[in-house]
Amino acid sequence: MQAYRDRYAEIQKLHGRVIAVSTDDVETLKKWRAELKAPQTFVSDADQKLVKLFDTKLPIVGIAARRTFTIGKGRKVTEVIAGNDAIDPSSSVRACGLHAHDEPPKTEAARDGGK
Repeated sequence: MQAYRDRYAEIQKLHGRVIAVSTDDVETLKKWRAELKAPQTFVSDADQKLVKLFDTKLPIVGIAARRTFTIGKGRKVTEVIAGNDAIDPSSSVRACGLHAHDEPPKTEAARDGGK
């Protein structure tokens, strides 16, 4: 996560977002995020709904595998990076660059006219 933290500004310039999903509980993720001084969003998947949805559970040991998903337009998964390769954000940053000139996604507040 340090590498994603360190390249966060670059990802934002390319209109990308980083969301860290973990099976850890919310309190553990709050501490981890604070220790890392990470600007990205951390989401707890303690009930493993996303693990099941994205089929990331390792057979036999039953824990979630490290994966990085690059999701493009239309919420389509464009790339999946696994294992130790998922630690290096270079491929994901390049994928963000594919749409760097697209209009950035609007927040809910912007879509609702700031209400």
